[in-house]
Amino acid sequence: MVEILRVTVAFGIKGAVRVFLYTDNLSHYKKIYDCDGNEFHFKVLSRKNDTAVIKLDSISDRNEAERLKGASFYVKKEDLPKLSSDQFFICDLIGQNVFVIGEDSAVVQDINLTIIDVKNFGAGDLIEISETGARDTFFIPFTKENFPETDAGLMITAETYRNFRS
Repeated sequence: MVEILRVTVAFGIKGAVRVFLYTDNLSHYKKIYDCDGNEFHFKVLSRKNDTAVIKLDSISDRNEAERLKGASFYVKKEDLPKLSSDQFFICDLIGQNVFVIGEDSAVVQDINLTIIDVKNFGAGDLIEISETGARDTFFIPFTKENFPETDAGLMITAETYRNFRS
């Protein structure tokens, strides 16, 4: 299952909760699940940026809603929307290898990179990368220019690697 929201606080007296969203399109999902696999239906009452106020069908008062603080809710992976070929789910990118290709389009074998996380601080997605065995990480903007190949795995050019690694 894939986490799509986390409850931050109870909202109002009728059991609504404010949630932090890990999805751009909450309305795509009809049902969500808690960590034990229990199914919930919900209604979005309001949304602003990466938060929303939702009403879970089985929560009827503020006391019940307050017990949900910090709870995460999930969707089944098969319920995720279909993506175009140039789109990715962050959960699918984390842990992926990134290959560095040289000027001759051959993979540089002695550089082993792994995606640690994907961040967005407001100006676009940044891929956080770690070199195998290294303690530090570095960021590369997730653009077509920096990652020209995505079909057979994420690839960057040696020039891009040098520019962002230093």
